[in-house]
Order: sequence, then structure tokens, then C-alpha cells
Amino acid sequence: MNILLMVDSVSTLFPKKVNITLIHAESREVIANHALNDFPLPEQFNKPTILDIGGSRWRVLKVEALRPGNYFRAAKIQLHVLPPDSIVRSDKYLVPTLVPPELTPTTKAAPLFNNFTLHITHDEWLQFEFLPLSALEQIQETTAVIESIINSTDDNNNLLGYSTSHTRDLTSIAKLEIPFDDFCTFTNIIARGNILLPNDTYIENGIALESGDHVYYGILNNGVITTLAIKEFDCLDEELSNVLSRYDLTFVDWCNASILGESDQ
Repeated sequence: MNILLMVDSVSTLFPKKVNITLIHAESREVIANHALNDFPLPEQFNKPTILDIGGSRWRVLKVEALRPGNYFRAAKIQLHVLPPDSIVRSDKYLVPTLVPPELTPTTKAAPLFNNFTLHITHDEWLQFEFLPLSALEQIQETTAVIESIINSTDDNNNLLGYSTSHTRDLTSIAKLEIPFDDFCTFTNIIARGNILLPNDTYIENGIALESGDHVYYGILNNGVITTLAIKEFDCLDEELSNVLSRYDLTFVDWCNASILGESDQ
């Protein structure tokens, strides 16, 4: 699951074939028709959404069901779309929360590891994050603010983006202290890489770590992981649950204001 919800944890699988018509949001011309079986869609189109349909990625700007009722019960749906990179709105935010740029250290220097390069945007940075369980109260306060943004009433189409975004600095306060070598052994890391931003700068002291099931990333200082996140998230599986338990962590999906694992500790 990416931060713009290609498929999220509350997705609904269609019980039968659904006919989706893709319409160019600017020209109004039909791009393609797709007859799809059991295609996952979010329960509501109430936030910025990108879907991968027919081998192409599309940003959804408007949804029309051609039959009455909730769209996910309809057999025919029109999606008004544009390529994700073609939408620029200075008054809108793609995500309801961000880490301030000054807390995202960058460098042109050679990275620590070179097995692979993890490409990431500022919007994606630390959106699926591990934090100390001891910071749970602060985390809950922050997610409450983000939830109010997600659920706020907006006369505009929320598919175009959020009207505001919360800048959170909890990451700089609730530092982790995870021994790097122990983490790599515990999660069976098979590759060690670096993190590259769109402007061709690296995250300073950034690390990307590939296990059998996940790609972790974060910041390493003096043999200790002080910041840790994962690139994509679908569910709290056994590996992630074991990481939470071993290092006394909780896991936050910031863009959905969701705290996971707290009840399992």
C-alpha cells in the first residue's frame, strides 16, 4: 500500500465483474474501458487516490457510478483521471501530514551502502514509521490532529488533495536506539542500500534494508538506528510484529492516522 492508497486496508473487493471507464479529466475523452474481476478499490474516494489499471497509473479526480447506490455496489463506474505527475495544486496537499524538510537531512556525499537505491519523495518520507512505545501518548495526540484533517468537511473535492497538512516533529523527539547489527541479524537482511530523493541528493546517514518480506529504511548513527520506517505497508505480519516486540516499538500509518501494534505489547 502506498501513501496515496492504490489499495488500502479497508479496500472492498467487487463480488462480480465491474466495468470501469477511464475518462480523461481535462479533455473528457474516453481513455479505455476495462472489465475487471475482484478489483480492489478503497471504500470511499475521499482522499487523493492513485490506481494501477491496465498497466498504467492514474490519479482519480472524480467518480461516477452509473447505477444508484454506493459506487462499490455498482456494476459500471466512470473514473475521471489524469497521470499522477500532471496535477499541480499549490493550494492542496497530497498527504495530511509531513515531516518538516529541516528534519530530513540530505547530502551529496557517497552513501553508506550500495547494494541498491531506494527512491523516495518527501511526501513518502517516514509515513509508515516505527516509534518507541514509550511515546504512545504523544503519538495519539498527533494522530488525533491528523484524523481531524482527514475527516474535515470540505466543499471542494478531496480527491484533489487536502486543504491543510499537519507538520509533525515527533520523529526528532522520539528517537530510536536499535543496534544496527542486531536488527540486520534479527530480520535476516539480505541487501543494504541507500535512499535517494528526487533532487538527486541522498538522505544523510540514510540506510535501506531489504529482508525477505519488507524494505526498511531510516537513519543510522554510530551503529544505532535512530529512525526507522518501511516503504510500503499492507498488514502487520509476523515479521513486523516481531520487530515491535523485540525493540519495544509501535507502528504508525501517519496518512491514515492509524496506530498499529499498541494492543499487542
